[in-house]
Amino acid sequence: MTRMISRRVALGAFGASLALLPALKARAAEKLRVGKAVAQVFGYIPLDIGMKYGFFEHEGLEIEEISFVSGSELAQAVTAGAIDISLSGGPDIAFTAKGAPEIAVATITTSPAFMGIAVGSQSTAHTTDDLKGKRIAVTSAGSLTYWLVDELNRVKGWRDSERAIPVAIGGAPPTQLAAIKTGQVDASIGGLQVGYQLEERKEGRLLADISDYVPELEMFVTFARTALVEQNPSALRRFLKGWYGAVAYMKAHKAETVKLAAEVLSWSPTVAERCYDHVIARFSADGRFETKALDKLRASFVDLKILDASADMSKLYTEEFLPKS
Repeated sequence: MTRMISRRVALGAFGASLALLPALKARAAEKLRVGKAVAQVFGYIPLDIGMKYGFFEHEGLEIEEISFVSGSELAQAVTAGAIDISLSGGPDIAFTAKGAPEIAVATITTSPAFMGIAVGSQSTAHTTDDLKGKRIAVTSAGSLTYWLVDELNRVKGWRDSERAIPVAIGGAPPTQLAAIKTGQVDASIGGLQVGYQLEERKEGRLLADISDYVPELEMFVTFARTALVEQNPSALRRFLKGWYGAVAYMKAHKAETVKLAAEVLSWSPTVAERCYDHVIARFSADGRFETKALDKLRASFVDLKILDASADMSKLYTEEFLPKS
């Protein structure tokens, strides 16, 4: 038997369904906890762009962004189950080799141009050739920045008293700025912005970016917790689709990207714009890992005695979840 529904009843039902839409939408969105190894890194800005301009929301995802002070602290949070996806340095692939329950799922950039060597205003250095025998600030012994000084010595062929000397001072940008300003060191390896901030304050300048002598290196990487890979690969695929949609947006929308980066990173608009101009083309558009960049990263692991020469890098990353071309 066919039942007739009155206009009033139909309109009431329609209104009720509209009222439920926000709740249904909220329930449909899957929450992902995404950690940044360090808050003030331009390489992680696609996360903020994706959140602000709806790239993750379009994929049915709700992002909870959590910032840490180091890659090791972030890896501990992943191990504890507090983070689903992490944005960290390529060298943190070593944590996977040592048993951390995560795997590298996409490259953010294979260019070391996101890092630079800064010098003070009193410095007479003009190129990296002028760093022979100089003291260069690094985060710590055994760190990537420490290795970058050793690699500079190797590339330049400096030996014995000619060698540039790494000086461990920690990774905080204010500490790096102070060490350069006071003459504790002759130069510092850190984020590209350190040199730009020194120039803005008329206290120093950017001497060179690291790609001046290390053309390729697996610099920044997206990692996924093993549990997410196994239990919800769809969410991971959608996250990466949203991420690379955000990267494409950044490359086409400089003003919007610079404005948000300055706000998120607490940089001046000038510093944010200079960083954008210097590295925007170096963001990976598809997340594919590059053999040369991985080989250089592996070499750093061996040099620093983090992994031995027999380590199989192919087991530490996957391209299975990247967006299809």
